[in-house]
Amino acid sequence: MKQGLALDIDETLSRTNVFWIESMSKLFGNPENLTPIELSKKYRYTQNVPYWQTPEANVWMEEARNSNDFQEHIPLIENAHNIVQKVNQIIPIAAYITARPEVVRPGTELWLKKHGFPEVRLIMRPDSISSAESTQWKAGVLEEMYPEVMGIVDDYPSLVDNLSVDYKGVVFLYDTENHTNSSKNIIPCPTWDDVYDEVLKYKARNPNINIS
Repeated sequence: MKQGLALDIDETLSRTNVFWIESMSKLFGNPENLTPIELSKKYRYTQNVPYWQTPEANVWMEEARNSNDFQEHIPLIENAHNIVQKVNQIIPIAAYITARPEVVRPGTELWLKKHGFPEVRLIMRPDSISSAESTQWKAGVLEEMYPEVMGIVDDYPSLVDNLSVDYKGVVFLYDTENHTNSSKNIIPCPTWDDVYDEVLKYKARNPNINIS
């Protein structure tokens, strides 16, 4: 069976959080006068920013979450598309697995195509799964698809916590300096350059991976 890696999208390929924060600041104000990066570090997600928890803001967020046009305009993480193409030459990209809802599939596909990412299967969160259950759902998908999908590049540490102790795949944990999980299959990668370097090392350690 041909094997390959999956890729997360939000905060792994796309600078989603900063785009959300910039949009919310313009529409609903930023009384702390923090930059998007500062707001992201302080609150991480827009739903945690206290002065954006209004009925009007919540309606706008729900509409944006389900808007294909909004997804199309999210900026790319610098150079992610180029390094993904290099990774693809070492271990093929087999799929994208994202917690985005199915309704934004058209906008997501257009975004991936616009930035030249590999044209492979896009797996999105089904309507039957709530956003609160999305990390558990993604972990389940990874386990079901192993070994064809031998692992993932993802930015979300909680994904690791939702994987079973028997999971034999690899997680390249993007935008992470270190991780408390001591498993040899969890590889912190602060930057995309680190992802590329670690994929090279992983392939060298595992020469029997079937990628042809």
